[in-house]
Order: sequence, then C-alpha cells, then structure tokens
Amino acid sequence: MKTVIITGASSGIGAETAVLLNRKGYQVVLAARRMNKLEKIAEQLNEHHLLVKVDVCKVHEVESLVKQTIDKFGKIDVLINNAGLGYIAPLAEGKLEDWHQMFNVNVNGLLTCTHKSLPYLLKEKGTIINIASVAAHEVFPNTVVYCATKHAVNAITLGIRKEFRDKVKVCNISPGAVQTEFLEQSEESNNVKQMRDFFFNNETLKGIDIAEAIYEVLSKPAHVAINEVIIRPNI
Repeated sequence: MKTVIITGASSGIGAETAVLLNRKGYQVVLAARRMNKLEKIAEQLNEHHLLVKVDVCKVHEVESLVKQTIDKFGKIDVLINNAGLGYIAPLAEGKLEDWHQMFNVNVNGLLTCTHKSLPYLLKEKGTIINIASVAAHEVFPNTVVYCATKHAVNAITLGIRKEFRDKVKVCNISPGAVQTEFLEQSEESNNVKQMRDFFFNNETLKGIDIAEAIYEVLSKPAHVAINEVIIRPNI
C-alpha cells in the first residue's frame, strides 16, 4: 500500500482527498492543526490512517509529522501540500501580519514539508502534489498577495520538476472557485460578500472535484507524469 501525507486535511480539499484515497487503498496521514476536525473525518476511514496535529509553519512539528509517518508506515510515497490560507482585501486596506502569515503558510510551510519529506520521496520515486490556484497564473484585485504566494508555489513546482526529473513526480493542481473555508479568515466586507456569493453556488467546484483530479494524477503509470492541472467551474 502507498502512503500519502496530506496537509490541511481537516476540511475542504484535504479532507475529501483523504477519504477518497483511503477508500482507493492508500495509507493516509491527515495533518492539520485542528485535531477535533481530523477525528471527525477519521470516522469515515479504515484502519490504514494516521492523524497528526501539525502547524506547517513550525519546523519541529513538520519533523514530527514525518517521523510519525515513517514510524507507523515505514515510507512516504506521496506528499500533498494542501495547507493554505488567503486574506481578501485591497492592498491599501491589507494588514502586514496577514500578508506575512499567507507567505508563512502557503510558501514556507510548503517548503518545510517538501524539504523534510524529500529524502523518503526520492527513495520511493514518489510524487509531490502542490495545491496552487488559478491565482498562480493570474493576478486578481483584492487578492494580490495571495496571488503572489501561489505564483511562488508554481515556481517551486517547476523547479522540483527540473531538478528531480525521473526521480520524483511533481504536479501543480490549480483550482478555480471551490466551496471550502477559504473565505472564513477574511474580515467581512463587500468584496468578501461578493466572492462568497460566487463561491457558494451550485455551479462552482467542490472539494471532491479536486480530490478526484488528485487521484487521477496518482493513478497514472510510472512512465506518465502529469505536471499541471487547471480546474475551473464551467461557468
């Protein structure tokens, strides 16, 4: 059985991916800060799972995540860097601490998880999947700094592919509007309300849509590498 670490697994894309991959025969490691949420998701899983409370911004906690994974399952085949957050506000109204936190989670957290998992992924000729965004390919008003973090994720993904071709597969998955907790961190404003009205309608993407795309990437034979997936709602 293959072992997959999923960060940001307590809700949304991460939770849906954990449930789907576990059902498809993977040993899943659910990593997130909210253990109560992870325990609720675990009710849908078989015995081949591990729950780890981790803040990806803290190096020692990521080191513990990797150690616990190796201690229990002996290997890491897949790393899904899904943990992320976004604050919505015009640049003139944005808070510096919010900007720094976005970079800490979306970029530095991804780098830390990748760095600590990479030796084991190389050993297994594994796969790294980075959850970026359509914001990795465009810049939108009111989300400029968030877009900058996702552009960084895109650059890191490209760099991994160039440096580790034939050693580790890497894929950048860039969703459009997905019905997740993405907007909950932002203070209520007209911009946030408009985005929430758009995100939460019956025609935007759901977490399971991205989870199924992840499974499709992982299902390809060893000689096939899908490096980029952009998924938008068909509206």
